[in-house]
Amino acid sequence: MKRPILLLLGLLSLFGGQRAEAQQPDSTERQRLEQLRLQLLAPRVKPQGLDPDLDRLFRYEPPYPYNDTQGYHFLAAYAAGQMRSRQSETGGSGHTFRRIVELAVGRNFDFGRWTLGIDGLANLIPDRNSIDGQWLGYEVQLVRHLAPGRSVALRSSNNYTLRSRQWFSENHLLLYYAPQRAGLLVLSGGRTSRGTYHLTPEEIYRGYYPSLQLGNNPMRAYSKDFVSLRNGLGFLGGQLHLTTALSWEDRRPQVELPLQHHRRFGLSTQLLLAPQALNRTAAGELLPIGYRRELGLSYEQATGLGALDRSAVPYLRYQQFELFARGSFALGRGQLDFTALVGKRWDDELLDSGEAHYFEQLSDLGRVPFRYAWATMPIDFTGGDAWASQSVNYLGRDFFLTRSRGLGEVLRLDEAFHFKAVETRDGRSYLEGGYSLGWGDMARLGLFVGHELQRSKTRLALRLSLPILCLSSSWSERR
Repeated sequence: MKRPILLLLGLLSLFGGQRAEAQQPDSTERQRLEQLRLQLLAPRVKPQGLDPDLDRLFRYEPPYPYNDTQGYHFLAAYAAGQMRSRQSETGGSGHTFRRIVELAVGRNFDFGRWTLGIDGLANLIPDRNSIDGQWLGYEVQLVRHLAPGRSVALRSSNNYTLRSRQWFSENHLLLYYAPQRAGLLVLSGGRTSRGTYHLTPEEIYRGYYPSLQLGNNPMRAYSKDFVSLRNGLGFLGGQLHLTTALSWEDRRPQVELPLQHHRRFGLSTQLLLAPQALNRTAAGELLPIGYRRELGLSYEQATGLGALDRSAVPYLRYQQFELFARGSFALGRGQLDFTALVGKRWDDELLDSGEAHYFEQLSDLGRVPFRYAWATMPIDFTGGDAWASQSVNYLGRDFFLTRSRGLGEVLRLDEAFHFKAVETRDGRSYLEGGYSLGWGDMARLGLFVGHELQRSKTRLALRLSLPILCLSSSWSERR
């Protein structure tokens, strides 16, 4: 369809050129025609005619040229291969393989407007840490589909910890509403020692939050009874995105440290501002969160409940404010993204509570993209009462290893360089650099080196990131 339309546009422009003085199009019309031309010429990564399971892998695909990465090219080749394989299946080998995958990662069962999600064997060991030891458990999800883009989902995760010998239950009720404005309401409650702020696969993959959110302290020193409520909604055609949250936690120490039983009632808000004038491709398409240039601010406060809670258990109190700017740029065959952030924290009480401003850490194997978290930073490194951080990542091709035929032409890998730095007002600094190989933001293996200036200590880390797990996930997602 491209050539007939382009030919028609060419004939119209030729005909119009013969009467240029009489009917010269204005600048707005010329811009519209140029955008149409670029949209027609822009390569499409996503194959056509995919079934729902494969189509889901492309639901966060950005417009060209931000999808012109080895990650989305790999995804397109994989999807096309799967379609050919399914069309040519004559025996039961493909069916058997899918059964094995479902047994490992789980399966969804559709019953009209209802969907039941069952975990696989790989999810029986969801977590492990030095305090709780190995977690053993199970998780299910029940979804009621209300209308296109609108649904209610209940997730329930129940686990037993082998070292601390505790039962933990984490339950999240998600209401997807106002699909044109990315409306999402989440009610959570239960008992756990890990984060209580439930993130969806989209929020993880696109990096909605540049800092750890209220309740997602990485320290496991406490078991927590919790209740939280949050809401996210977009305004002005997506140029503004506002998230607000309330959270209550009753924290009891699990280890022999100078910690005390205390509570935390907190509120938080984050506002993202992304003007459309800065976030359109040459073809006129809007960039989504994770690729656009935006300013943001967040505020967090912990306070008491006053007359609503007259117990003798103390409440944590503090205030925190952050201001940040971030963005992505397509540079030929590469992409550059950056984040710059400053933060301030004050009115801290209960300083022995283990509550502070922490930084997000990459696990040895996880689904968080490398550009959003630290690989070598100690888990107990905090921002103190004021901090400034910056992050720069460059993803490209034909640098070092990908110049070889095997990695560059056969495996079609790309390379990325990562740099992060943070400095606190009390004089502590941490620097980290890294190099990674992989397929865009789908899968990457990286080697990182970090240096803490105050202690003159250097750390190395090897990390494997599989954000494709966010794309393949069908849980906690709008449909």
